[in-house]
Amino acid sequence: MQKIRSWALAGVIALPLHQPGAWQLLQYSSLKPNEVSFTEQGMQVSVDSSASPVIYPLDGPRWIRKVEVTGRLSNLLALSGVTQGLKGGDDYCLKVGLVIAGDKTLNAFQRIFSARWVKTLFELAPKGSGVDRIQFLNAVQSEALLGRQRQHPLSEIMYEQNVWLLNKSGDFELSYTLDQPEQVIAIWLSIDGDDSASKYTTLITGLKLELAD
Repeated sequence: MQKIRSWALAGVIALPLHQPGAWQLLQYSSLKPNEVSFTEQGMQVSVDSSASPVIYPLDGPRWIRKVEVTGRLSNLLALSGVTQGLKGGDDYCLKVGLVIAGDKTLNAFQRIFSARWVKTLFELAPKGSGVDRIQFLNAVQSEALLGRQRQHPLSEIMYEQNVWLLNKSGDFELSYTLDQPEQVIAIWLSIDGDDSASKYTTLITGLKLELAD
């Protein structure tokens, strides 16, 4: 008889949104980067037709069952006439990426020629292991897009789920329970506006990961 694993609540990780030294700020070579600042209120990401990832490496692989995030949005994306996620509108005010542990690694050729963000992704894995994928939890502006998921067309290791509705400016409070716990090695925040030429600010005041045992 196959043993069914029991997922017991083990605690919560609250990410340090006031500590710049705890985060890695990356850049895409062809895109204008966001401006990221750390204040008493939390992490503020200012977007001006820009995009760049922000990464928090966990202290080791942790089984995560739920994500909770609070914050404030200054403006919506400029998506008039385009569908979010498609050409001209492939931007999100908030994507919380779970970097899932796995066995994928870079070969010698890929380590030399891959983009910096790709190398950084695989460097997050503990020695002797690799990465399976980045599982993004997306906030969308249209209720019709909720529930959709895809492998991102630009990368075979990036997957997206539209799990939150964020269709107005102001304070937000979002949470999502995974279908099953995932072994996570880092959090990868993606907040962008390059595709839609959008200008806004996302302030994250709280980001918690609920653990499973």
